[in-house]
Amino acid sequence: MEYFISNAGERTGPHSQFNVIERIRDGTLKGEELAWHMGLPEWKPLRDLHEFADYWKPTPEIIAEAEHVRQVARIALDTPQPWLRFWARIMDYFWFSMLFSLLMNLLLPQASAWIEAARENLMLGQPITQAQTIFLILFPPAMFLLFVPLEAYWLSRRGTTPGKALLRIQIRRLDGTLPTFHQALLRSLLVLMKGTFFFLFFPFPQLFIMSWCRIRLVQLGTTSWDEQTGLRVEHGEPEPWRYVIVAIIIGFLALLFMMIANMQGTGLTPPLPK
Repeated sequence: MEYFISNAGERTGPHSQFNVIERIRDGTLKGEELAWHMGLPEWKPLRDLHEFADYWKPTPEIIAEAEHVRQVARIALDTPQPWLRFWARIMDYFWFSMLFSLLMNLLLPQASAWIEAARENLMLGQPITQAQTIFLILFPPAMFLLFVPLEAYWLSRRGTTPGKALLRIQIRRLDGTLPTFHQALLRSLLVLMKGTFFFLFFPFPQLFIMSWCRIRLVQLGTTSWDEQTGLRVEHGEPEPWRYVIVAIIIGFLALLFMMIANMQGTGLTPPLPK
């Protein structure tokens, strides 16, 4: 298609579409020029022709509007969501503990039976061996410790974990890139040492620590482990179906704990694997 261009009363043409695009790119044509081609009922500003819409440099107004949209989106992404982060970690611990238990039963069935025997004796108020006592104390921390490198791998490769992805949470460096494995590993270790480990052995003081961390997160927008590792947490807006999945898992865990508590109260325990 050939175009005729009018600039300050001076008409030139015909120009090929390629020639017009080249003149737009080098800044010769500004967009205020009038243009016409065969089939067009009247002369129109060159910028209004849709075939050239992708070749114009953004105007200051467009740049300002885009910057405003970017800032609004950044504020939304960086707004702290303590409860989303809490439940995302619970979801991660849930799927990992299920996977860990399955692997234990498949690969070490005798060890699983030994653990179940120790738990049954505890429920019945019967003594257990020193080795079983030590194992039951160290087993949960060891399981969480095994989760650390796996979480670090996920964060360094995807910027998220299954639990975080479910609630649309991403971990990024301050420049927006994925964290390195070293950064992700250090962050996971700090979360474990400052949160999970302490809760396992001192649950009641940990409630005050968790409350303080939540207040700090809301006020400052970050946590100590994110500050130390140079990372930030981005939050998307989860769709309703994501909350439904979380609610189902929470309900399952609550039902499981109620069943265990009822077994302890009545003296009933599930049968041991043979």
